[in-house]
Amino acid sequence: MKNSERVAFSPGEFAALFGKSTTWGYRQLYAGKVKAITEYGRLMIPAAEVERILDKAGTYEGLKIKVPKKGDSIDPWRKFIIQRRVGKTQGEGKSSGVTKTAESPRQRVLTKLTRGRGKS
Repeated sequence: MKNSERVAFSPGEFAALFGKSTTWGYRQLYAGKVKAITEYGRLMIPAAEVERILDKAGTYEGLKIKVPKKGDSIDPWRKFIIQRRVGKTQGEGKSSGVTKTAESPRQRVLTKLTRGRGKS
């Protein structure tokens, strides 16, 4: 028997026609994208529904991605990332400034402790 001779398909058979899982077939039913026959105790999808879906389907022409040219401006997100990286590399070069700020609070605490001992 050919598929075109079938009058109706189960959700699993319907999904297999499209190369999908049974779950996909049920999702199409529950989302209302496919009409089913529910009489006689079993869900069946009429062959006419399969034909309707295939007639409605378009052809895939691939993704159309715009490739930036050399003269194109950088989008704001990439510009932000570049600026941030540049800022980090500049900050890393000033390691002496980082150690001074890290030692400064320690020095203040040590100074307060030594002053307190001298007063008593």
